[in-house]
Amino acid sequence: MRSVSKGGGHYALAARWAVHQTELAAGTASKDAWSNYGHRAGTRTSCLAEQFSLCAYAELVLDETDLGMHLDHVKPKSKFPHDTFSHNNLLLSAIDDVGRRQLTAQDVFGGHARGNRYHPTWFIHPLKPDSRRFFHYASDGRMEPRRGLSTRDRRRAVYTIGVMNLNAPVLVNRRRRWLEEIELEIDKLLGDSVALEYFAMVELCPTGDRLRPFHSAVRTRFGALGEAVLAKHCPLCA
Repeated sequence: MRSVSKGGGHYALAARWAVHQTELAAGTASKDAWSNYGHRAGTRTSCLAEQFSLCAYAELVLDETDLGMHLDHVKPKSKFPHDTFSHNNLLLSAIDDVGRRQLTAQDVFGGHARGNRYHPTWFIHPLKPDSRRFFHYASDGRMEPRRGLSTRDRRRAVYTIGVMNLNAPVLVNRRRRWLEEIELEIDKLLGDSVALEYFAMVELCPTGDRLRPFHSAVRTRFGALGEAVLAKHCPLCA
């Protein structure tokens, strides 16, 4: 799970945040304030850039022609109304509409799976700078707690994987197929260090403003070479 560095956000969101604080203080805030907000597209564009077009939680490429996307409140707006319009509380998660995409309940993941569940201690999310260190991606496509974690951190990783359903069958299958291709190509290039480094650049560095899918999982497959490529060519992606 890549960490996400947040920028300033869209100007319309900042203006609406200020108005919303006044409304909350006066007791006039609508429970439909977010639904009625008409400038979500600008915030979505900002989040896409910050996330290099990857789902914040699953690291699928966000694509309207695939599963779509939605803005997820890390701290649920029903429990933290003051953060409803805070750019620092918003991430893009895959899946726009469960019904439209004809997903079964077991295949719903990310923000739609979590709903309004939030635990300030146990929930690991990409706004935490060390979010990547908690997880391992197995070759069978499953996301697991990383070996060597403390008992407490392991519980946090298990909780997060469960509450976000990050081992949904649709995700596991896609991860497995992608990693199989990556691992096969790495094996082919082990005798050619120049070609292997170029392959690492292609897989780990952005093309335009987009990263390739499952960045964290792929990064581990390249080991020290991957870390060196990121440090040299795209430190902002690390």
